[in-house]
Amino acid sequence: MELFSQKVKPLELEKGDHIYTWRKKIYTHHGIFIGEGKLIHLVNPKADELLHVSTASKSWISSGRSKKKEKTTCAMSDCGLEKVAGSGVRVSCIDCFIKKGSLYRFKYEASREFLLDKLRGGTCTTARSDPPEEVIHRATYLLENGYIEYDLINNNCEDFALYCKTGLWSKDIGYQGRSSQANMAHSTKKEESIENYVVWLKTAIPRSCLKRENKDLGVRQDVEKVPVEELFSFHLNL
Repeated sequence: MELFSQKVKPLELEKGDHIYTWRKKIYTHHGIFIGEGKLIHLVNPKADELLHVSTASKSWISSGRSKKKEKTTCAMSDCGLEKVAGSGVRVSCIDCFIKKGSLYRFKYEASREFLLDKLRGGTCTTARSDPPEEVIHRATYLLENGYIEYDLINNNCEDFALYCKTGLWSKDIGYQGRSSQANMAHSTKKEESIENYVVWLKTAIPRSCLKRENKDLGVRQDVEKVPVEELFSFHLNL
């Protein structure tokens, strides 16, 4: 049953599927399947730059070791390709996307009950998906032409996949985020006393679920369909 697991095998995927995988069992990373074992996804280019620096430093430190383990390369020639430098939008193969994890299909048109029963965000929405050809067109267009700057709270990999699937973009420049993970986790309130903190902790899960329901893409009133060719101008004019 989908309620307990949305796990799928690569051969079960259909073009235009919104897929995700768990990273360190803490958060989900998302992408759009485009066929032939490939997907398009958004990564944080700044974090990727830091990773390359860290990897280079470790390589320099260990360069004197005779038994250094070589990094394996992907057999797919365009895996990791970022056509617009710094955009963070890349094409990858399924194996490199899931790494050592599993593959899951994001659920659209989920019922309210399904949404609330899923205690962890990043798995479903009540919003309706557009046809696969429209989804793939948006994803490939953003790969070819670039995308709005990555932001952990307001424009992350889940936001990218949700836009590709629905074409919905927020008119509220102060709150763009469509990601259910960010909506459930993000909080600016600080409890100063231990008593208030205990109360806050006890009500954390119900509050997170309520916040997720109220901010789900399928019920938000501040979003509208924006053609991918007009996305940049629409966003800049907010």
